[in-house]
Parts: sequence; C-alpha cells; structure tokens
Amino acid sequence: MKIIWNSISATQTRNEGYKVSTDEIYKNLISLGLNIERNCAIPPSIQHCLDNRINLLYESQNNLDTSCDLLINNKLPLDYASGANHNVGFTYWETTRLPEEWVERMNQMDEIWTTSKWAQDVFIDSGVNKDVYNFKLGVHSEFFFPVLRKLKNYQFTFLSIGSPSTRKNSQIAVNAFVKLFGQDDRYKLIYKSTDAPDARLYDSSGQMVSIYNHPNIEVIEKDVSIKELAEIYDKADCLIYPTSGEGWGMLPFQAIAKGIPTICTNATSCTEYAHLSIPLDYSWGTNKMSGIYAGCGQWALPNFDDLCDKMLYVINNYDKISKFTYDNAISYFDQWSWENITKEYYDRICQILKK
Repeated sequence: MKIIWNSISATQTRNEGYKVSTDEIYKNLISLGLNIERNCAIPPSIQHCLDNRINLLYESQNNLDTSCDLLINNKLPLDYASGANHNVGFTYWETTRLPEEWVERMNQMDEIWTTSKWAQDVFIDSGVNKDVYNFKLGVHSEFFFPVLRKLKNYQFTFLSIGSPSTRKNSQIAVNAFVKLFGQDDRYKLIYKSTDAPDARLYDSSGQMVSIYNHPNIEVIEKDVSIKELAEIYDKADCLIYPTSGEGWGMLPFQAIAKGIPTICTNATSCTEYAHLSIPLDYSWGTNKMSGIYAGCGQWALPNFDDLCDKMLYVINNYDKISKFTYDNAISYFDQWSWENITKEYYDRICQILKK
C-alpha cells in the first residue's frame, strides 16, 4: 500500500501554528507503523525522531506522483492534489462559512478531515457533500503538562500570544490590560508576537505611541523553539486570548494543558476546550473580516467588558480558577498527547486501506 502525506512543514523554530500539527501527526503515524511518503522536507527538529521507514519526496506539487492508494492533503483546499485511489482533504477554518472556491475543490476529494465538531458542521452547511471527519489536535506532552499554579506575591503576569495575526485580537488584550492596570507595577503583560507586534498604545491625547514605551508590557517578537515557547507560558499566571476564530486554537489549548488559567473566546473550534478554564463571551459579526475571510459568513467578536471582568475575576479567585484548570488538564492529559491523538487518524487510515 502506498500512502502520500502532502503538506507544508514547520521550520525548526516556527512553533505557533498548524504547521507544527502536520509534522507531529505525520511523525506519529510513522511511529505507529505506517509507511508514508511525504511531499516536503522534514525539519531537523524532528528528523532524528524518524526511522528508515520514511521515504521523503522533494518534488514540487506539480511533479508529485499521485498514483498511490491514499493521498492525504494537509493544505489549503486550493492546493489539494488528486489522482490517488482515495484522496483526502485535511484543512481548518475560522468563520461560519467556507469560501465557495474551497467548497468546489473539497468536493473533488473522496473525503474531508477537520479538527472540531464546529468546523465539521460549518463545512457541511457550506456545501461540502463528501463525508467530513472530525479529529483533534494535540500537545507536546514533554513541554505542555499540568502544573498547579500558585499566585505570586510580587507581580501578576498576563500573557497575550498570537500577534501579528489580526483575528487573535491582541489589540483588545493590550487595551484591557492598560484600562485595568495602567502603569500599576503589581501587574505585567507579556506580549508575544512572531513578528513586529500589531497592537498599539495611545497616550492621553489619543496619539499613537510605541508599545515598547509601556513599563509593564514586555514585548517578545521573535520565533522561538517549542521548549522556549513552553518557558514563556510558565512565566504567565493567566493567558488572555480574545480570538475571533480558530481552526483549533493550539495556543490557548497548550495553556490549558499546562494548567494555566486561560480566558479564551468560547466560539469556533475553541468550543472543544474553552469551558475547561474561563470561557469568554462574544457575539457574531463581520468586523475586520477581510482577505481570505471576506464574504465568508461571520466570526466571533469577543466582548471587551467581559474580558475585563474575567481578568479581574481570575485575580480575585486565583486559587479556585487555577485548581479548576489544573484538574481538567490532569483529567485529559493522557488523551491530549500527540501520540494518543494520532491514533484517531491511524484508525481512519486503516479503515480506508481495508476498503
């Protein structure tokens, strides 16, 4: 049986997006005994984990030989290849409706995979008429494991992560922090961005000033290793994540897995886990929907006042919220490892090959 995994790949230091998930699922499918070829290079960060059952393909997609038993496209639908006995499209989405051209391409596959019940329903409601399977994503259990967090005596630290992606709404996170705590040095915000940050600060006259000027906001704007990313999480007492839409939401999911009180918009695919810490209220709307999301239904508009209220609630009830999040992380920890999550994908692949 010939299987090809057609996907992008994470670089060694880019560890905050879905490119990580495709590497981890692929790596663990190999560990489970599947002989899978891959249409991209494997980064050095995981090369040592793989054994000689891997046969890597370095062709461009235009030269990809799709004459195989099973082709799994873990890419955006417009980049799907086809030609195998069974063609799978595996993708994520963040609003209430898919782009029409995506639906057309997805319906050329034999089946579709995604990563939440919410996304599964959106795909079907948007017109995908092939079987849609709902899986999950996981965490690196070596770095993202539950620790019971205790309130520090010297400074309470919030973490905002996901900038400069517009839909992560880091500006809302910064605004809430500044409104509540001004320049009170008992509170700190770590603002993690993978590039130049997209949030701004404004002085009392409404003039924009550099976010680096705030004495209690630490800006980190570089790519980091998965180990360094986990260490940044460990500096935080609470993650604030007022996102408008997630195909899964690896960043708040990782925080909850570490037992960190996490205020996350309880919408889109975050509904799989937001209730395990502090779900954030929202409404549906189209504010700032542009580019690939233009004309694609609605996405979540996080409630700013509710974010402020829940930031204060976490501070005033820290031991309770910390224990609640920790207990939930303990309960699900074994299920959330990449090794365990990948078994769902493995089982489906075996079902396909048996046919």
